[in-house]
Amino acid sequence: MALDFDYLAQQKQNADKACERLANAQTPFVRNCWYVAARADEIGTEPFVRTLLGSSVLLFRKRDGTVVALQNRCCHRSFPLAEGRFDRDRDTITCGYHGLTFDCTGRCIGVPMQEQPPRGIGVRSYAVVEKAPLVWIWGGDPASADPAAVPHPEWLGSAEWDYYIGYLNPRGSYVHLHENLLDLSHLSFLHATTFGTPEYAVAPCETRVEGMDIEVWRHVECRLPAIYARPLGWEGMRAMRHSGSRFVTPGLHVNTGMLENLELPPDRQTPQPMIKVAQLLTPEAPLSTHYYYCVCRNFAVGDRAVTEFMFNAQMAAFGEDAYALERLSQMQAQEDPEFFYEISIPTDRAGLAMRQHLKRLADAERAHEPRRGARTGTAA
Repeated sequence: MALDFDYLAQQKQNADKACERLANAQTPFVRNCWYVAARADEIGTEPFVRTLLGSSVLLFRKRDGTVVALQNRCCHRSFPLAEGRFDRDRDTITCGYHGLTFDCTGRCIGVPMQEQPPRGIGVRSYAVVEKAPLVWIWGGDPASADPAAVPHPEWLGSAEWDYYIGYLNPRGSYVHLHENLLDLSHLSFLHATTFGTPEYAVAPCETRVEGMDIEVWRHVECRLPAIYARPLGWEGMRAMRHSGSRFVTPGLHVNTGMLENLELPPDRQTPQPMIKVAQLLTPEAPLSTHYYYCVCRNFAVGDRAVTEFMFNAQMAAFGEDAYALERLSQMQAQEDPEFFYEISIPTDRAGLAMRQHLKRLADAERAHEPRRGARTGTAA
């Protein structure tokens, strides 16, 4: 049977109209948000440079140990400040190109052959908050940054939970990675040999969308994959796997897993085994994402062998997500826009709500953006 091109054209028209309300890889970053800049132990007294939300950021610690985040570009002729000279006694940076000196607030405090530097000259300073084991950075106006609003989960770093941190840098949009994390059905296919099981794709999906609160749950009866069954000693046993996935902010997504053995008495499952994963997404560029994941568990606490086993298994599984993200980004980029469109299915409800939310946030920020050229450090 030949394809009906008129029908396909109508499908594309409908899909394009729906996508106007959705964030995608081309949507401007949501900047008024706390994102993870790095693990706390990655930042020391030596300069640490990372591209965050499309800008090169210089991170380092002052003499008192507090973290500083500055624009890594001299406002004079754009030489990287990280390649300048750091005065550890004064907590200052001197540009390695023409010698302008900056303090830790980003203010220019010295220009060669001038007694006083011009007023109002400096580089951008970012608001940062350190909450072990992470350092959070505010991507928007520092004046609007509220340290009390850092979405650091209370269980991350708690003595009652063991945890490990992994990192990936997939070549894909943070929008699509958030969508991936809200879609649990792909566990049966993309993760078939790591931590997925066949039952996932057909299990009922509970979706809750209440404003900015977006969450999905599935309750799956199965034999647990090895990543959980082996540490618990439940290999080959039937279990109930309660899996939740929640979008919290543009920089944080939380997964929750609660495990219940259907063959053991309840008194042998106290406390109930739980896994919580802080999925930390920070845009690097439109098609590149810093992806930290902090996996916490309340079982086998202190067992290094279990931590190593689960870390390696989790790395393999999340590596599959990164691969999928990169492949779909490549396919979208090479497709002729005249013929490209995507459809959605019922299980996409949470992901679509998240993309609509990100689009609204990005549009609202653009509407209130200051006049271009009015920011400190604009190129000459």
